[in-house]
Amino acid sequence: FAIWLSIVGYTSEVSTCLMNYRWYLIETLEGNWVGFSLVNMLVVLSWAYRIILFAYLLVWEIIPRTSLYVEKKQLLTFIIMFMGHAIIGLLSLYWLRIMCRGGLKSLLTFNKKKKNKCADNGSAVTFSFGDDIGRDTCSRDSSSERKGKKSTYSPLHIVQTGIDEAKGWVDGTLFLNREKTA
Repeated sequence: FAIWLSIVGYTSEVSTCLMNYRWYLIETLEGNWVGFSLVNMLVVLSWAYRIILFAYLLVWEIIPRTSLYVEKKQLLTFIIMFMGHAIIGLLSLYWLRIMCRGGLKSLLTFNKKKKNKCADNGSAVTFSFGDDIGRDTCSRDSSSERKGKKSTYSPLHIVQTGIDEAKGWVDGTLFLNREKTA
């Protein structure tokens, strides 16, 4: 059962290859191309397959085996397996919703977006997770401004620094500051 479950689960990773190729096309294409539409449709189909697969695995393969795990006193294994499949299934549903929120036209056509330019430093953000999910990356302080602030080691400051750094990874400003220092 474990080997079969693993093999079936790995088939859901087809969507990862397609998403990487889609990202490459978004970064390199200059205009609309029919191949982009084909890749987008394959991505949507693979994510829909992934959602159906994880729902099937939970309902017809994992949940019916609950008594076996209880009998062998392997509840932690069962909980991790159940929660892992449930969480990945829900996240897949969320990302499919984000991919399809622009409708069929946005899936079938490619429009080159302008690179995000932040008003505070004037340099282009070369890579940004925030742009990909529609977040405004210029609305917050840049990492260079945070570096000039006086450093303290209070727990609140450490947590805030972690949050700021995470936002820097999302909106791309962390990449800019590392390029400048290199």
